[in-house]
Amino acid sequence: MREELTRSSCAWVLILVVFMPVTGAWRSFKVILTNIDFEANDKIVDLNVDLQNESGESKLSIDIKTLEDIEDVQLMVDVGLETDKGNFSTLINRTLNFCKLLKQRNSDPLVRVIYEDLQKHGNLFKECPIRSGTYSLTNYKVDEEMLPSFLPEAKFRFGMAISKPKSGMIVRSTIYGRIDKSKGFDNLKRFSLG
Repeated sequence: MREELTRSSCAWVLILVVFMPVTGAWRSFKVILTNIDFEANDKIVDLNVDLQNESGESKLSIDIKTLEDIEDVQLMVDVGLETDKGNFSTLINRTLNFCKLLKQRNSDPLVRVIYEDLQKHGNLFKECPIRSGTYSLTNYKVDEEMLPSFLPEAKFRFGMAISKPKSGMIVRSTIYGRIDKSKGFDNLKRFSLG
C-alpha cells in the first residue's frame, strides 16, 4: 500500500513538473500597449522611448541618460481603468520615496514587484543616489502572469511621475493600453454557459 501511494505521488509530481511550465503560460488575455506620452526635464535627463506593436505583442524600450547624480527621488504611480470614453477611474494612486523603495525590501510590495519585473529587461537604477550615466529598458513586454486572471476587458492608463522634492519634475509619462481577452491563449468566452 505504501509503495503504491509513493509511486502515485511520484507520478503526480512528475506530471506537475512536466506540465506546469506549459500551463503557467496560459492566460485568458493579452496586455496591449497602445500609446505612450512622456515629458522629461532635459537639464537632468535625456530620454528616448520606443513602443513597438507586432503580431499582437507590445514591446517597450527606453534609453535613459542621467546628466547629473540624483538624490532623494520621489515616485508617483497612478493606474486607472476607462469607465467612459476618455475618462479613467483611478484604481491605484501612490506617492513614495523611490530611494526608500530601493533600500528597503518590504516597502510597497506592489510597486516593488513591478520594478523588479522591469529590471529583468534592462539596466535600471539599483541604488540611490542615482548616478549620472546611461540606463535602459529593452523590449519589455508586460508579464500577464503577474496580473490577476479576473481582469476585465478594458482600456487602462498607467501614469508615472519621477521628481525631486525641491527641484521639481524629472520625468512624467503616461502609458495607455488595453486588456484584450480575444488575444489570449484560451478565450474565456468559449466557456460561457449561454
